[in-house]
Amino acid sequence: MRNLGGFVGVLVGIVLLMSPVVRADDFFEMRYAGATTLQQFFMPEMSRMFFDDTEIRILIEGGNTDQGIQALLHGEIDMAGAGRHLSEAEKAQGLVEHLLGWDVLMVVVNRDNAVEDISLQQLQGIFSGEIGNWRECGGLDLPIVVIACPKGSGMRKAVQNLILKDRPHLTKAVVSAVVAHADRHVAMFPGAIAVLSASMVDDSRVKIVRVNGVEPASRSLVEGRYSLAKPLALITRGQPRDELKVFIDLATSAMGRKVLVEHFVPLGQP
Repeated sequence: MRNLGGFVGVLVGIVLLMSPVVRADDFFEMRYAGATTLQQFFMPEMSRMFFDDTEIRILIEGGNTDQGIQALLHGEIDMAGAGRHLSEAEKAQGLVEHLLGWDVLMVVVNRDNAVEDISLQQLQGIFSGEIGNWRECGGLDLPIVVIACPKGSGMRKAVQNLILKDRPHLTKAVVSAVVAHADRHVAMFPGAIAVLSASMVDDSRVKIVRVNGVEPASRSLVEGRYSLAKPLALITRGQPRDELKVFIDLATSAMGRKVLVEHFVPLGQP
């Protein structure tokens, strides 16, 4: 009988060694990475609310939209934030988009720049490199310095899709390694310009200009008078289940919209 007990003990030990190691903490944590705007102005508050309800922590990691989506595809995180719509190729890999709302984009120039209004056509010329001096836009004789967001960021994709269309992005642009710091780069150069999320413009040395005579505001976007905005979404692998579904439901609920409206335009806002 003792020999049988010993055999069972060894067998159980082998099974345990062959099984994946599961930490108890894994049941109380979920991981997020992606979209810088959501990292800073949505996920922290939503994570706090979610923890208060469930005692499940959400670890908020860095990276931009593309990096977050790649981490999700590799199973490194539970959900990603995106500042753009999913591509058909990404959807084909099983990713699901949960649209939260819209991020109003603003054209930012140095505070001392005389230009107050710019056309979409002029923006296209500036970001493609076809326009290189502010006098071509009604300003002073001053070289234009384009401050671009890094490749893979939702902001750079928005400039490409909303402004440049089929034209290539200027290759001689100054790239801000951190999207949220691009306004600081604009402040450094008298002739600088950038397109940024409204949530990221907080440097007193820059100013926001109108586009086609329209102020960049939530109301202008909702009324269809302002076109520069990018979608904000949470991305999951397949339809969310269990604790992840609880969080996605919270993020897309009235409570989530209440948090989102502090910096963005929630889906369905009148």
